[in-house]
Amino acid sequence: MRYDSLTEFLQIGRDTLTVGPIAVILIEDDVEVDTTLRHHHELGFKTIVALMPADFKLPKDVNAFVHRVDYDATTHSAVETAINAVTDAASAGVWMYYCFNAEYLFFPFCESRSIGEMLAFHTEERRASM
Repeated sequence: MRYDSLTEFLQIGRDTLTVGPIAVILIEDDVEVDTTLRHHHELGFKTIVALMPADFKLPKDVNAFVHRVDYDATTHSAVETAINAVTDAASAGVWMYYCFNAEYLFFPFCESRSIGEMLAFHTEERRASM
């Protein structure tokens, strides 16, 4: 799904922020955009939100699993504004992660374990943070 602005996403797409884990990926330039989004999808994130310039293109297979939001993350305070807004709109208790394009989340055994399995382990171990 594509949204014309962060405001539209938070109004129309708010329900997507109830299912986690959620990855919010801020895209500032056109470097490794599709591979970053695919990597996080393959890790098992249930919801992936891509905040990216309106003129950037995404391959069809990536469009199928990304909630694309037209957004300029390069302006002053844009990152803080977006992350705070998405965090406020998300359901309580939903695990959220954010990064920029060309950044990839790695954790022990990520080659064979999903993000959900990593979060389950941390919950079972009663760890408050990671």
